[in-house]
Amino acid sequence: MEEKSPKTFTPSDVIAALLTFLPSSFSNDPAKIHTTIAQLQKKEEYRDLLEDFEFLDYDPYPYSPLLGRILNQLQEARLLSSLNPGYEKYVTTEPSIKAIKADILNKKLKDKKGKLEEIASELIKALR
Repeated sequence: MEEKSPKTFTPSDVIAALLTFLPSSFSNDPAKIHTTIAQLQKKEEYRDLLEDFEFLDYDPYPYSPLLGRILNQLQEARLLSSLNPGYEKYVTTEPSIKAIKADILNKKLKDKKGKLEEIASELIKALR
């Protein structure tokens, strides 16, 4: 049996790295975000990046408590913000994207950039 080598990244790293490929302002519609990640997780080419997200079969959309916590933690770390008053958009800043690229994307996920960009592209389509 083939042994899996330990991952050099966490689910938080994956979501933070995805921010570097998204527009600086994008919809924070949880139904679209969770549904898109749940669908992409089923594709073999993204499984290694998304396999840690467990989705509950909630109505009206699949929900990952881990994904929800990570999005909140990114806001607490001020790497991601929600715009007032309606909190309908997430916003990133150039310094936060620069920090994510330096500390996460280029160190832990360098060999996954292409896959992350593809996942981000799917998220962008879903969030329109």
